[in-house]
Amino acid sequence: MRCFYNKLRRLDISGFGSLLRPKSVLFAFVMSASLCGCATVSVYQPTTAEISLTAEQSQLHKASDEYCKDARHKGLAVGETSLGNIADMLSGKDASANAYWRKIGADRSAPASVVSRIRADMADSAKGLASLNTMARSLITSKSTRPSKDDVTEFELALIHARQARDSLSDALMQVNKRTEREYQ
Repeated sequence: MRCFYNKLRRLDISGFGSLLRPKSVLFAFVMSASLCGCATVSVYQPTTAEISLTAEQSQLHKASDEYCKDARHKGLAVGETSLGNIADMLSGKDASANAYWRKIGADRSAPASVVSRIRADMADSAKGLASLNTMARSLITSKSTRPSKDDVTEFELALIHARQARDSLSDALMQVNKRTEREYQ
C-alpha cells in the first residue's frame, strides 16, 4: 500500500494527477504525434513549364489592343467592367471626375467646337470598330486559320471599350445640350 501511495504522490507532484498509467498515456501521445506527421508528408515531384514571352500575336489581337489604347488615351473608355462602376457608385466615388465630357470641356467650352470634337472622335471610333469587325469576320471565315482564345478575348475587350466610348460620347452631347437651345445629336 505504501508503494501505491508513493506512486500516486509522485504523479501528483509531476502534474499527471491521478492517472494510474502515465507510460500508456505517453505512448499514446507519441504514437498519435508520429501518425499526424506521416499524414502531412507529401511526395514532391518537380514540374517544368516553358513560357514564351514573345508569342506571335495575330493582326486582330494587335488591332484590338491598339483600339483599346486609343479609346483610353482619348478618355472615351476606362476598360473597367460594369461591376467596377457599381462598386464605385456604392463607395460614393465620383464617376464623372475623369469623364470624357469633362476632359473636352463640354460643360464650359463653345458648343460648336465641342460638338465638332465629339463628331471627330466618334468617326475615329466607328472607323476603328469597323476595321476590327472586318478583321474578325475574315478570321472566322478563313479556312486556314482559326481565331485563338487570346484573339477572342482581346476582341471582346475592344467591344467593351466601344460600348464605353459610345456612352462617353452620348454623355458629352448631353452636357452640351444642357447649355444650348439647339439640340445636337
